[in-house]
Amino acid sequence: MFKMVINEMTHRTEFKLVNLRYAENSNLTPEDLNTCIDELENRWNIHLVSYDTLTSRAKPTSTGQLSCCAWSFGIFDESHWYKSKNSVGWQIAMNVKIGFKRQVAATPGFHSLYDKCYQTMWLFSDTPDDPEDDTVMEKHSAEALYFAVKSLMHGIRIKNKEAQQDGAHQMIQIGKPWMIRRWSESKLANGKPLVQIPKENSHLIDLE
Repeated sequence: MFKMVINEMTHRTEFKLVNLRYAENSNLTPEDLNTCIDELENRWNIHLVSYDTLTSRAKPTSTGQLSCCAWSFGIFDESHWYKSKNSVGWQIAMNVKIGFKRQVAATPGFHSLYDKCYQTMWLFSDTPDDPEDDTVMEKHSAEALYFAVKSLMHGIRIKNKEAQQDGAHQMIQIGKPWMIRRWSESKLANGKPLVQIPKENSHLIDLE
């Protein structure tokens, strides 16, 4: 699916898809993949990498040497693959050299809210401080989210609804600047959507 979409979007452009899952690309090194003075055209390359490929080839013991690669932008679809801090993949995601990261997950807190915290940790790993406001990461970081989750869980354990609401509100405020959440699957007790999303025709084409 990603291969098809990328090829359609980059048609007649200088962008080029490099599918690192293909056998012929398994021996590519950082010298082959990274942009340098001798390889300026590499800056237009889009690398398609599976989680298994990144995990196996970015380990320090790997001959694939993806651990030495650097990317300007990374989109992680189904990012809950790297949700456990005890996994090799999570450690790799914490140390991978990516300028900007975007996580896409249908169910970020489905298994555990702590899973979301650990995902947020590698989302923000190696994030530079904002020169204009050094409190941004302090208020909206993975650590702030972790303490809010702990507060929420404590409220659940002691069955204190006020503490639960406070913890949930903290989580919302922390995630607001960087998280977009789809609510369409959330239902009320009567089965109706929690948030009604109006239907809209983006393109209407009449066919005979």
